[in-house]
Amino acid sequence: DVVLLGVGPDAHVASLFPEQAGIREKELTVVGVRNSPKPPPERISLTLPAINTASEVWMVVAGEDKAGAVGLALAGANPVQVPAAGPAGRSQTLWLIDENAASRVPEQLVRKGPASS
Repeated sequence: DVVLLGVGPDAHVASLFPEQAGIREKELTVVGVRNSPKPPPERISLTLPAINTASEVWMVVAGEDKAGAVGLALAGANPVQVPAAGPAGRSQTLWLIDENAASRVPEQLVRKGPASS
């Protein structure tokens, strides 16, 4: 099984936002989100424990406005502050990011694909 996620400029994934209750949830698999910092204000989201039961997690990210979030997540930031740092597949976590979103990834973590060779 695969969970496919995007990343917001604020580093949110699913509807798990920085410093919000949902990102801190350890027991529930689903949370309701009220007063979301991004529309719509009411949402429902899987929690990190639920996301991390997947065999694979694929993170798809494009755009320079997401570069800071990607860089912090891949550098090992705390998921409470940078939710994108939290998802991890049981067998694989794959980041599929464009060049702009990758602009702040620590150099030692960059593996260039065929298009970049």
